[in-house]
Amino acid sequence: MIEKIIGEGRFGICYQVMQGQKLYILKQLKRGMLKKTGSKARFEEEILMNLHHESIPRFIKKIEHEDFCGYVLEFKEGKTFEDVLYLDRHEFEREEIFSVGSQLIEILKYLHYRGVVHRDIRVPNTLYDGQKINLVDFGLARRINNKKYRADMDFAFLGDFLLHLYYSSFEFKGGKKRPWYEELELTEIELRFLKRLMGIAPRYKSIQEVEQEFQETFEANKL
Repeated sequence: MIEKIIGEGRFGICYQVMQGQKLYILKQLKRGMLKKTGSKARFEEEILMNLHHESIPRFIKKIEHEDFCGYVLEFKEGKTFEDVLYLDRHEFEREEIFSVGSQLIEILKYLHYRGVVHRDIRVPNTLYDGQKINLVDFGLARRINNKKYRADMDFAFLGDFLLHLYYSSFEFKGGKKRPWYEELELTEIELRFLKRLMGIAPRYKSIQEVEQEFQETFEANKL
């Protein structure tokens, strides 16, 4: 039974459905986009079928009939960070930012090890229950080929995501709007880390390098 629409993108519509006592996500692919883009709309299906991680929705089954094309995914708990930030107006303290960031880095380590780049780590595509992170919407995910699709594409998305959390406690005091690296009250090590993620300073070469500097940033802030 379809309970509600939970999102709509270029390639499909996602519904929250219930079967028995269990919730699932049903993704319906748009026929028009399937005809127009061919295999592009099916990348998500192929990639999710080969991923097995507790913070990524599990692919359950494909459904293909004359009037319906799509698949069923595991339902993941949590609100989107978009709702947490802009509806709940939750302010993230440093400790929580590092907890969230560490979990996202762990997910990226798994994806990059499996040869996948997500390319869409944004506040509407990440779920949070106050402790645990889930990453959803793999519509733009691709196999890493180190040409058109590189692992480091995820780093700027991660940086932008973290900036949303830093800005949750920011108070604008009027005057001219400035770039984030002038506006936010960040330590030297936080600035360096975020600038490297965003490509303002030399970008990290691997997610392992990102993880190491992220941990060093956290440790430095605890001193």
